[in-house]
Amino acid sequence: MDLPGSIHNIVVVFLGSVLIFGGLGVVLFTNPIYSAFSLGLVLVCISLFYILSNSYFIAAAQLLIYVGAINVLIIFAVMFINGSEYSNVSRLWTLGDGVTSLVCTSIFFFFFFFTNYYYPRYVMVRNSLDYKIKPDSRTGPNKLCSTNWNSFINRFLSSI
Repeated sequence: MDLPGSIHNIVVVFLGSVLIFGGLGVVLFTNPIYSAFSLGLVLVCISLFYILSNSYFIAAAQLLIYVGAINVLIIFAVMFINGSEYSNVSRLWTLGDGVTSLVCTSIFFFFFFFTNYYYPRYVMVRNSLDYKIKPDSRTGPNKLCSTNWNSFINRFLSSI
């Protein structure tokens, strides 16, 4: 999907935050039905990321296979289990939930405050197996760097 840069960034940040909170919901909800619905939300957001990266077939396959089949199967399996044992849970917040929340929150704040968010946009120019990364007009002429893919391929093949 070709969106302007600022709108694309806003959508990515929104989907990323929904993914984080949905993943926390999968782990922290004590009711398995709520956890399964949260998993469905996470899988839908992943398919929206595929749509943002112009991978429409992968997004459709993600929705049909994971959300449409596997997540619905999980929800049906959980609904066939006796639901009364989950409604009698008195502790809604356990020690594991607190530790998980603390670790995830600290990782989020670490990456939020200590990550450089400036990512210049580069244009790939193909020249046989040698790819030269040339900067966009917005990054300036002094950001030119080159990558030789032959050395990467040779190093990978020699390690096998």
